[in-house]
Amino acid sequence: MPRIRTAKTVAKRIDLQYFAKLSPFRRWRLILSVALPLVAAAWILSKNVLHKQAVYSSGPISAAHAVFGQQCAICHVRGASFSAPVKDETCLSCHNAPVHTARQTFTPPCSSCHMEHKGSVRLAATADSGCIQCHANLMVHDGVPNYEQHIAGFDHHHPEFAVLRQKQGDPGTIRLNHWVHLQPTLRGPAGTVQMDCYDCHRALNANSNEPWPYSVAMVQPASQQPVMVGQAQAQQRKRRSVEAGPGAYMTAIRYVNQCAACHTLQFDPLIPTPAPHDKPELVHAFIVKTLTDYIALHPEALNIDPGALPEQGVQPVGTAPSEGGDQRNFLSPLRQSQVVPQRNASRPIATTTVPRLSAQDWVQQRTAKAETLLWEKNCKVCHIVTKEEGGQLPTEVKAVIPVRWFPNAEFDHEAHRMVKCTGCHLTIPNSKLTSDVNVPGIEICRNCHQQRSQAGNAAEGRCFECHSYHDWRKEQPVKARMDIRQMRGMGPSATPFPTTSDAPQTGPTE
Repeated sequence: MPRIRTAKTVAKRIDLQYFAKLSPFRRWRLILSVALPLVAAAWILSKNVLHKQAVYSSGPISAAHAVFGQQCAICHVRGASFSAPVKDETCLSCHNAPVHTARQTFTPPCSSCHMEHKGSVRLAATADSGCIQCHANLMVHDGVPNYEQHIAGFDHHHPEFAVLRQKQGDPGTIRLNHWVHLQPTLRGPAGTVQMDCYDCHRALNANSNEPWPYSVAMVQPASQQPVMVGQAQAQQRKRRSVEAGPGAYMTAIRYVNQCAACHTLQFDPLIPTPAPHDKPELVHAFIVKTLTDYIALHPEALNIDPGALPEQGVQPVGTAPSEGGDQRNFLSPLRQSQVVPQRNASRPIATTTVPRLSAQDWVQQRTAKAETLLWEKNCKVCHIVTKEEGGQLPTEVKAVIPVRWFPNAEFDHEAHRMVKCTGCHLTIPNSKLTSDVNVPGIEICRNCHQQRSQAGNAAEGRCFECHSYHDWRKEQPVKARMDIRQMRGMGPSATPFPTTSDAPQTGPTE
Protein backbone atom coordinates (compact mmCIF):
# COMPACT_ATOMS: atom_id res chain seq x y z
CA MET A 1 0.00 0.00 0.00
CA PRO A 2 1.55 3.29 -1.03
CA ARG A 3 2.64 5.76 1.71
CA ILE A 4 0.38 8.80 1.88
CA ARG A 5 2.21 12.03 2.92
CA THR A 6 0.03 14.99 3.72
CA ALA A 7 0.93 18.43 5.00
CA LYS A 8 -0.55 17.54 8.33
CA THR A 9 1.58 14.44 8.78
CA VAL A 10 4.70 16.28 7.76
CA ALA A 11 3.94 19.15 10.14
CA LYS A 12 3.73 16.71 13.02
CA ARG A 13 7.43 15.85 12.54
CA ILE A 14 8.54 19.45 13.17
CA ASP A 15 9.84 20.12 16.72
CA LEU A 16 7.97 23.16 17.85
CA GLN A 17 10.57 23.66 20.71
CA TYR A 18 13.53 23.84 18.32
CA PHE A 19 14.28 27.47 19.02
CA ALA A 20 14.09 26.90 22.77
CA LYS A 21 16.86 24.25 22.73
CA LEU A 22 20.63 24.86 22.28
CA SER A 23 22.51 22.69 19.85
CA PRO A 24 26.30 22.30 20.28
CA PHE A 25 26.95 24.81 17.52
CA ARG A 26 24.52 27.36 18.88
CA ARG A 27 25.86 26.82 22.41
CA TRP A 28 29.47 27.69 21.39
CA ARG A 29 28.28 30.57 19.29
CA LEU A 30 26.50 32.01 22.31
CA ILE A 31 29.53 31.48 24.58
CA LEU A 32 31.93 33.13 22.14
CA SER A 33 29.58 36.02 21.45
CA VAL A 34 29.67 36.83 25.17
CA ALA A 35 33.28 35.88 25.99
CA LEU A 36 35.03 37.70 23.16
CA PRO A 37 33.60 41.14 24.01
CA LEU A 38 34.53 40.54 27.66
CA VAL A 39 38.10 39.60 26.66
CA ALA A 40 38.32 42.66 24.46
CA ALA A 41 37.07 44.84 27.28
CA ALA A 42 39.63 43.31 29.66
CA TRP A 43 42.37 43.86 27.07
CA ILE A 44 41.44 47.52 26.75
CA LEU A 45 41.23 47.89 30.53
CA SER A 46 44.62 46.25 31.05
CA LYS A 47 46.33 48.25 28.30
CA ASN A 48 44.89 51.72 28.78
CA VAL A 49 43.70 51.86 32.37
CA LEU A 50 45.95 49.51 34.36
CA HIS A 51 48.92 49.89 31.98
CA LYS A 52 49.56 46.14 31.88
CA GLN A 53 51.47 44.79 28.86
CA ALA A 54 51.47 41.10 29.76
CA VAL A 55 48.82 40.38 27.13
CA TYR A 56 51.44 41.01 24.44
CA SER A 57 54.33 39.14 26.06
CA SER A 58 55.49 35.61 25.35
CA GLY A 59 57.14 35.36 28.76
CA PRO A 60 58.91 37.33 31.52
CA ILE A 61 61.97 39.35 30.52
CA SER A 62 65.46 39.16 31.98
CA ALA A 63 66.47 40.58 35.33
CA ALA A 64 68.56 43.27 33.64
CA HIS A 65 65.48 44.75 31.93
CA ALA A 66 62.91 44.01 34.61
CA VAL A 67 62.72 47.68 35.63
CA PHE A 68 60.76 48.52 32.46
CA GLY A 69 59.22 45.10 31.97
CA GLN A 70 55.71 46.50 31.50
CA GLN A 71 56.77 49.12 28.94
CA CYS A 72 56.89 47.12 25.72
CA ALA A 73 57.21 50.25 23.57
CA ILE A 74 60.65 50.92 25.04
CA CYS A 75 62.09 48.06 22.99
CA HIS A 76 59.27 47.29 20.55
CA VAL A 77 59.26 50.72 18.95
CA ARG A 78 56.39 52.11 16.92
CA GLY A 79 56.09 50.85 13.40
CA ALA A 80 57.16 47.32 14.30
CA SER A 81 54.97 44.36 15.08
CA PHE A 82 55.06 43.03 18.63
CA SER A 83 55.81 39.61 17.19
CA ALA A 84 58.84 40.92 15.27
CA PRO A 85 62.36 40.88 16.78
CA VAL A 86 63.64 44.05 18.39
CA LYS A 87 65.75 46.08 15.97
CA ASP A 88 69.48 46.51 16.60
CA GLU A 89 69.04 50.29 16.65
CA THR A 90 66.96 49.97 19.80
CA CYS A 91 69.64 47.96 21.60
CA LEU A 92 72.38 50.34 20.47
CA SER A 93 70.51 53.25 22.00
CA CYS A 94 71.49 51.96 25.46
CA HIS A 95 74.37 49.58 24.70
CA ASN A 96 76.84 50.94 22.17
CA ALA A 97 78.35 47.53 21.75
CA PRO A 98 81.77 47.43 20.09
CA VAL A 99 82.22 45.31 17.01
CA HIS A 100 83.44 41.74 17.19
CA THR A 101 85.96 42.17 14.41
CA ALA A 102 86.01 44.31 11.30
CA ARG A 103 87.00 41.25 9.24
CA GLN A 104 83.85 39.23 9.93
CA THR A 105 81.64 38.36 6.96
CA PHE A 106 78.40 38.13 8.90
CA THR A 107 76.95 40.31 11.66
CA PRO A 108 74.11 38.59 13.53
CA PRO A 109 71.30 40.76 14.92
CA CYS A 110 71.37 41.38 18.67
CA SER A 111 68.17 39.45 19.34
CA SER A 112 69.47 36.31 17.64
CA CYS A 113 71.97 35.79 20.48
CA HIS A 114 70.41 37.71 23.38
CA MET A 115 67.00 36.05 23.72
CA GLU A 116 64.48 37.93 25.84
CA HIS A 117 61.22 36.70 27.38
CA LYS A 118 62.94 33.61 28.80
CA GLY A 119 62.72 34.62 32.45
CA SER A 120 65.34 35.99 34.84
CA VAL A 121 68.38 34.68 33.01
CA ARG A 122 71.57 36.41 31.97
CA LEU A 123 71.35 37.68 28.43
CA ALA A 124 75.06 36.91 28.09
CA ALA A 125 74.29 33.19 28.51
CA THR A 126 73.92 32.77 24.78
CA ALA A 127 73.48 29.50 22.95
CA ASP A 128 76.48 27.94 21.25
CA SER A 129 74.64 28.06 17.94
CA GLY A 130 75.25 31.81 17.77
CA CYS A 131 79.01 31.23 17.84
CA ILE A 132 79.12 28.07 15.78
CA GLN A 133 77.28 29.66 12.85
CA CYS A 134 80.54 31.47 12.11
CA HIS A 135 83.29 29.57 13.92
CA ALA A 136 82.36 26.12 12.61
CA ASN A 137 83.77 27.34 9.28
CA LEU A 138 85.36 30.71 10.02
CA MET A 139 85.66 33.07 7.04
CA VAL A 140 86.97 36.63 6.81
CA HIS A 141 86.74 39.42 4.27
CA ASP A 142 90.44 39.39 3.50
CA GLY A 143 93.39 37.11 4.01
CA VAL A 144 93.50 34.16 6.39
CA PRO A 145 91.73 34.03 9.79
CA ASN A 146 93.96 34.64 12.80
CA TYR A 147 92.20 31.96 14.84
CA GLU A 148 91.21 28.32 14.54
CA GLN A 149 88.70 27.99 11.71
CA HIS A 150 86.70 24.94 12.82
CA ILE A 151 85.35 24.96 16.39
CA ALA A 152 82.07 23.27 17.28
CA GLY A 153 82.17 23.17 21.09
CA PHE A 154 84.38 22.99 24.16
CA ASP A 155 84.16 19.28 24.92
CA HIS A 156 84.69 18.35 21.27
CA HIS A 157 86.21 20.02 18.21
CA HIS A 158 88.03 22.63 20.28
CA PRO A 159 91.81 23.02 19.85
CA GLU A 160 94.37 23.04 22.64
CA PHE A 161 94.94 26.47 24.18
CA ALA A 162 97.09 28.62 21.90
CA VAL A 163 99.76 29.30 24.51
CA LEU A 164 100.40 25.55 24.76
CA ARG A 165 99.74 24.74 21.13
CA GLN A 166 102.28 27.25 19.81
CA LYS A 167 105.00 26.21 22.30
CA GLN A 168 106.72 29.59 22.32
CA GLY A 169 107.73 29.48 25.97
CA ASP A 170 107.35 31.99 28.79
CA PRO A 171 108.42 35.48 27.60
CA GLY A 172 109.23 36.53 31.17
CA THR A 173 112.66 37.96 31.95
CA ILE A 174 112.71 37.15 35.67
CA ARG A 175 114.65 34.00 36.50
CA LEU A 176 112.49 31.76 38.66
CA ASN A 177 112.84 28.13 39.67
CA HIS A 178 109.55 26.90 41.11
CA TRP A 179 111.07 23.57 42.11
CA VAL A 180 113.68 25.22 44.33
CA HIS A 181 111.15 27.47 46.03
CA LEU A 182 108.95 24.50 46.96
CA GLN A 183 111.71 22.47 48.62
CA PRO A 184 111.17 21.74 52.34
CA THR A 185 114.81 22.67 53.12
CA LEU A 186 114.62 26.17 51.61
CA ARG A 187 116.52 28.74 53.67
CA GLY A 188 114.27 31.64 54.63
CA PRO A 189 114.89 34.88 56.51
CA ALA A 190 114.47 33.20 59.93
CA GLY A 191 115.51 29.62 59.18
CA THR A 192 114.20 26.74 57.11
CA VAL A 193 110.79 27.33 55.54
CA GLN A 194 108.30 25.36 53.46
CA MET A 195 106.79 27.75 50.94
CA ASP A 196 103.32 27.44 49.48
CA CYS A 197 101.83 28.81 46.27
CA TYR A 198 99.68 31.20 48.32
CA ASP A 199 102.81 32.85 49.72
CA CYS A 200 103.41 34.56 46.37
CA HIS A 201 100.29 34.05 44.22
CA ARG A 202 96.92 35.39 45.36
CA ALA A 203 93.79 36.48 43.60
CA LEU A 204 93.56 40.23 43.30
CA ASN A 205 91.15 41.11 46.10
CA ALA A 206 90.89 44.72 47.16
CA ASN A 207 89.26 43.74 50.47
CA SER A 208 92.12 41.53 51.63
CA ASN A 209 94.65 43.09 54.02
CA GLU A 210 96.50 39.89 54.79
CA PRO A 211 100.25 40.61 54.81
CA TRP A 212 102.69 38.87 52.52
CA PRO A 213 104.85 36.47 54.57
CA TYR A 214 108.09 37.27 52.74
CA SER A 215 107.84 41.04 52.51
CA VAL A 216 109.70 43.46 54.78
CA ALA A 217 108.82 46.89 56.05
CA MET A 218 112.34 48.29 55.70
CA VAL A 219 112.69 48.54 51.93
CA GLN A 220 113.35 51.49 49.70
CA PRO A 221 110.54 52.65 47.37
CA ALA A 222 110.77 50.86 44.04
CA SER A 223 109.86 52.47 40.75
CA GLN A 224 110.34 49.34 38.68
CA GLN A 225 106.95 47.71 38.16
CA PRO A 226 106.14 44.45 36.35
CA VAL A 227 105.73 44.98 32.62
CA MET A 228 102.67 43.25 31.18
CA VAL A 229 102.85 41.44 27.87
CA GLY A 230 100.71 41.71 24.75
CA GLN A 231 97.06 42.60 25.25
CA ALA A 232 97.11 42.06 29.00
CA GLN A 233 97.55 45.72 29.89
CA ALA A 234 94.42 46.80 28.03
CA GLN A 235 92.32 43.85 29.23
CA GLN A 236 92.63 43.99 32.98
CA ARG A 237 88.89 44.08 33.59
CA LYS A 238 86.76 41.02 33.20
CA ARG A 239 84.53 41.32 30.16
CA ARG A 240 81.30 43.12 30.90
CA SER A 241 79.04 40.30 29.74
CA VAL A 242 80.29 38.01 32.52
CA GLU A 243 81.55 40.59 34.99
CA ALA A 244 83.62 39.12 37.81
CA GLY A 245 84.75 40.50 41.10
CA PRO A 246 88.25 41.76 41.90
CA GLY A 247 89.55 38.22 42.32
CA ALA A 248 89.47 37.28 38.65
CA TYR A 249 93.18 37.86 38.12
CA MET A 250 96.24 37.27 40.24
CA THR A 251 98.06 40.01 42.09
CA ALA A 252 101.12 41.20 40.19
CA ILE A 253 104.45 39.95 41.50
CA ARG A 254 106.49 42.71 43.15
CA TYR A 255 109.84 42.51 44.83
CA VAL A 256 108.65 44.38 47.91
CA ASN A 257 105.77 41.93 48.49
CA GLN A 258 107.06 38.50 47.55
CA CYS A 259 110.88 38.64 47.47
CA ALA A 260 112.36 41.27 49.77
CA ALA A 261 112.60 39.20 52.97
CA CYS A 262 114.76 36.46 51.45
CA HIS A 263 116.53 38.22 48.60
CA THR A 264 117.90 41.16 50.55
CA LEU A 265 119.86 43.86 48.78
CA GLN A 266 122.38 44.48 51.57
CA PHE A 267 125.33 46.08 49.82
CA ASP A 268 127.64 46.89 52.74
CA PRO A 269 128.11 45.38 56.22
CA LEU A 270 128.28 48.92 57.66
CA ILE A 271 124.85 49.86 56.30
CA PRO A 272 121.78 47.98 57.59
CA THR A 273 119.44 49.66 55.09
CA PRO A 274 119.20 47.63 51.85
CA ALA A 275 119.61 49.20 48.46
CA PRO A 276 116.42 50.15 46.62
CA HIS A 277 115.04 47.74 44.06
CA ASP A 278 115.21 50.33 41.32
CA LYS A 279 117.04 51.48 38.22
CA PRO A 280 120.84 51.06 38.32
CA GLU A 281 121.50 54.80 38.24
CA LEU A 282 119.18 55.35 41.21
CA VAL A 283 120.78 52.48 43.11
CA HIS A 284 124.22 53.98 42.45
CA ALA A 285 123.10 57.40 43.71
CA PHE A 286 121.64 55.82 46.86
CA ILE A 287 124.85 53.90 47.65
CA VAL A 288 127.05 56.96 47.17
CA LYS A 289 124.85 59.15 49.35
CA THR A 290 124.49 56.55 52.08
CA LEU A 291 128.24 55.91 52.30
CA THR A 292 128.97 59.65 52.17
CA ASP A 293 126.60 60.23 55.12
CA TYR A 294 128.20 57.36 57.01
CA ILE A 295 131.78 58.56 56.65
CA ALA A 296 130.74 62.07 57.63
CA LEU A 297 129.42 60.71 60.95
CA HIS A 298 132.27 58.23 61.46
CA PRO A 299 135.53 59.77 60.17
CA GLU A 300 137.50 57.18 62.19
CA ALA A 301 136.51 54.62 59.52
CA LEU A 302 138.95 56.29 57.13
CA ASN A 303 141.75 54.41 58.92
CA ILE A 304 140.05 51.08 58.19
CA ASP A 305 140.43 49.08 55.03
CA PRO A 306 137.34 49.89 52.92
CA GLY A 307 136.59 46.16 52.66
CA ALA A 308 136.73 45.44 56.40
CA LEU A 309 134.03 45.37 59.07
CA PRO A 310 133.77 48.38 61.45
CA GLU A 311 135.70 48.35 64.66
CA GLN A 312 133.98 47.67 67.97
CA GLY A 313 131.71 50.54 68.89
CA VAL A 314 131.35 52.02 65.42
CA GLN A 315 127.58 52.19 64.83
CA PRO A 316 125.98 51.92 61.38
CA VAL A 317 124.14 55.01 60.24
CA GLY A 318 120.74 55.38 61.84
CA THR A 319 121.13 52.81 64.62
CA ALA A 320 120.54 53.82 68.19
CA PRO A 321 123.60 53.22 70.42
CA SER A 322 123.17 49.88 72.11
CA GLU A 323 125.43 47.32 73.66
CA GLY A 324 126.94 45.06 71.04
CA GLY A 325 125.64 47.18 68.16
CA ASP A 326 122.13 45.66 68.23
CA GLN A 327 120.45 46.30 64.88
CA ARG A 328 117.09 44.64 65.52
CA ASN A 329 115.24 47.96 65.37
CA PHE A 330 115.74 47.92 61.59
CA LEU A 331 114.10 44.55 61.03
CA SER A 332 110.60 43.61 60.00
CA PRO A 333 108.39 41.72 62.50
CA LEU A 334 109.31 38.54 60.62
CA ARG A 335 112.99 39.05 61.55
CA GLN A 336 112.88 40.76 64.96
CA SER A 337 114.58 37.84 66.67
CA GLN A 338 117.89 38.04 64.88
CA VAL A 339 120.47 40.47 63.56
CA VAL A 340 120.40 41.23 59.83
CA PRO A 341 122.05 38.23 58.11
CA GLN A 342 124.86 39.29 55.82
CA ARG A 343 124.39 36.43 53.35
CA ASN A 344 124.53 38.84 50.42
CA ALA A 345 127.39 41.01 51.68
CA SER A 346 130.93 40.64 50.51
CA ARG A 347 133.15 38.45 52.70
CA PRO A 348 134.89 40.75 55.26
CA ILE A 349 138.61 40.67 55.65
CA ALA A 350 140.58 41.11 58.84
CA THR A 351 140.51 44.60 60.32
CA THR A 352 143.79 46.31 59.61
CA THR A 353 144.97 49.87 59.88
CA VAL A 354 145.86 51.43 56.53
CA PRO A 355 147.08 54.87 55.55
CA ARG A 356 144.34 57.40 56.02
CA LEU A 357 142.21 57.86 52.88
CA SER A 358 140.27 60.89 51.84
CA ALA A 359 136.51 60.64 52.34
CA GLN A 360 135.98 60.78 48.59
CA ASP A 361 138.42 57.93 47.93
CA TRP A 362 136.91 55.86 50.73
CA VAL A 363 133.39 56.29 49.34
CA GLN A 364 134.59 55.53 45.81
CA GLN A 365 136.33 52.29 46.80
CA ARG A 366 133.47 51.19 49.05
CA THR A 367 130.92 51.94 46.31
CA ALA A 368 132.87 49.87 43.78
CA LYS A 369 132.87 46.86 46.12
CA ALA A 370 129.16 47.27 46.91
CA GLU A 371 128.15 47.52 43.24
CA THR A 372 130.27 44.51 42.32
CA LEU A 373 128.36 42.57 44.95
CA LEU A 374 124.96 43.77 43.68
CA TRP A 375 125.48 43.55 39.92
CA GLU A 376 127.49 40.32 39.84
CA LYS A 377 125.70 38.37 42.57
CA ASN A 378 122.46 39.72 44.00
CA CYS A 379 120.83 41.07 40.84
CA LYS A 380 121.87 38.14 38.67
CA VAL A 381 119.90 35.74 40.85
CA CYS A 382 116.67 37.01 39.30
CA HIS A 383 117.52 39.49 36.55
CA ILE A 384 119.32 39.32 33.24
CA VAL A 385 122.12 41.83 33.82
CA THR A 386 123.86 43.28 30.78
CA LYS A 387 126.78 45.66 30.86
CA GLU A 388 128.05 47.67 27.95
CA GLU A 389 131.77 47.71 27.23
CA GLY A 390 133.41 50.47 29.22
CA GLY A 391 130.20 51.27 31.08
CA GLN A 392 130.18 51.41 34.87
CA LEU A 393 126.52 50.61 35.40
CA PRO A 394 124.58 47.70 33.89
CA THR A 395 121.88 48.29 31.33
CA GLU A 396 118.41 48.41 32.83
CA VAL A 397 116.51 45.19 32.20
CA LYS A 398 112.73 45.40 32.40
CA ALA A 399 110.98 42.87 34.61
CA VAL A 400 108.65 41.36 32.02
CA ILE A 401 106.04 39.24 33.83
CA PRO A 402 102.98 38.03 31.89
CA VAL A 403 99.76 38.90 33.66
CA ARG A 404 97.29 37.19 31.33
CA TRP A 405 97.97 34.06 29.32
CA PHE A 406 94.61 34.02 27.51
CA PRO A 407 94.21 37.46 25.87
CA ASN A 408 91.11 36.28 23.93
CA ALA A 409 89.46 34.30 26.71
CA GLU A 410 88.59 34.74 30.37
CA PHE A 411 89.53 32.87 33.52
CA ASP A 412 88.45 33.63 37.08
CA HIS A 413 90.84 32.35 39.77
CA GLU A 414 88.46 33.33 42.56
CA ALA A 415 85.78 31.00 41.16
CA HIS A 416 88.26 28.10 41.34
CA ARG A 417 89.49 28.72 44.88
CA MET A 418 88.20 25.32 46.07
CA VAL A 419 90.89 23.59 43.99
CA LYS A 420 94.51 23.77 45.14
CA CYS A 421 96.92 25.40 42.71
CA THR A 422 98.84 22.23 41.84
CA GLY A 423 95.56 20.45 41.19
CA CYS A 424 95.42 22.29 37.85
CA HIS A 425 99.00 23.53 37.43
CA LEU A 426 100.40 20.01 37.46
CA THR A 427 103.88 20.90 36.19
CA ILE A 428 104.70 23.54 38.81
CA PRO A 429 106.34 21.23 41.42
CA ASN A 430 108.91 20.06 38.83
CA SER A 431 109.36 23.32 36.89
CA LYS A 432 112.99 24.53 36.99
CA LEU A 433 113.16 26.87 33.99
CA THR A 434 111.73 30.33 33.52
CA SER A 435 110.76 29.37 29.98
CA ASP A 436 108.37 26.68 31.27
CA VAL A 437 104.72 27.45 30.54
CA ASN A 438 102.77 25.98 33.44
CA VAL A 439 99.28 26.79 32.17
CA PRO A 440 96.83 23.86 32.49
CA GLY A 441 95.83 22.19 29.23
CA ILE A 442 92.32 21.93 27.89
CA GLU A 443 91.92 18.35 29.13
CA ILE A 444 92.32 19.58 32.72
CA CYS A 445 89.44 22.01 32.20
CA ARG A 446 87.27 19.37 30.52
CA ASN A 447 87.26 17.33 33.72
CA CYS A 448 84.76 19.83 35.14
CA HIS A 449 83.49 21.98 32.26
CA GLN A 450 81.29 20.25 29.73
CA GLN A 451 79.35 21.85 26.92
CA ARG A 452 76.10 20.16 27.83
CA SER A 453 76.46 21.01 31.49
CA GLN A 454 72.85 22.06 32.06
CA ALA A 455 71.72 18.51 31.34
CA GLY A 456 74.17 16.90 33.76
CA ASN A 457 76.30 17.43 36.83
CA ALA A 458 79.11 19.54 35.42
CA ALA A 459 80.34 23.11 35.32
CA GLU A 460 79.18 25.43 32.54
CA GLY A 461 80.97 24.66 29.30
CA ARG A 462 79.25 26.73 26.65
CA CYS A 463 81.20 29.29 24.64
CA PHE A 464 80.10 32.34 26.64
CA GLU A 465 81.73 30.98 29.80
CA CYS A 466 85.19 31.88 28.48
CA HIS A 467 84.63 34.03 25.40
CA SER A 468 82.86 37.27 24.62
CA TYR A 469 81.55 38.41 21.26
CA HIS A 470 81.94 42.12 22.05
CA ASP A 471 85.25 43.80 22.79
CA TRP A 472 84.08 45.91 25.72
CA ARG A 473 87.41 47.75 25.92
CA LYS A 474 86.14 49.73 22.92
CA GLU A 475 82.67 50.47 24.28
CA GLN A 476 81.45 53.99 23.52
CA PRO A 477 79.28 55.99 25.93
CA VAL A 478 75.67 56.67 25.03
CA LYS A 479 73.47 59.63 25.83
CA ALA A 480 70.49 58.82 28.06
CA ARG A 481 67.09 59.46 26.49
CA MET A 482 64.65 58.67 29.31
CA ASP A 483 63.72 60.04 32.66
CA ILE A 484 62.31 57.90 35.46
CA ARG A 485 58.70 58.65 34.57
CA GLN A 486 59.15 57.49 31.00
CA MET A 487 61.04 54.38 32.08
CA ARG A 488 58.32 53.43 34.54
CA GLY A 489 55.49 54.25 32.14
CA MET A 490 54.26 57.33 33.99
CA GLY A 491 55.32 59.90 31.42
CA PRO A 492 54.50 60.66 27.79
CA SER A 493 53.72 57.66 25.67
CA ALA A 494 56.08 58.68 22.86
CA THR A 495 59.05 56.36 22.50
CA PRO A 496 62.27 57.88 23.89
CA PHE A 497 64.46 56.05 21.38
CA PRO A 498 65.52 57.16 17.91
CA THR A 499 64.09 55.75 14.75
CA THR A 500 66.09 53.74 12.27
CA SER A 501 67.25 56.87 10.46
CA ASP A 502 68.87 58.65 13.42
CA ALA A 503 70.09 55.71 15.54
CA PRO A 504 73.85 55.35 16.03
CA GLN A 505 75.44 53.08 13.48
CA THR A 506 78.12 50.71 14.78
CA GLY A 507 79.54 47.40 13.70
CA PRO A 508 80.70 46.13 10.35
CA THR A 509 78.35 45.79 7.46
CA GLU A 510 77.66 42.43 5.94
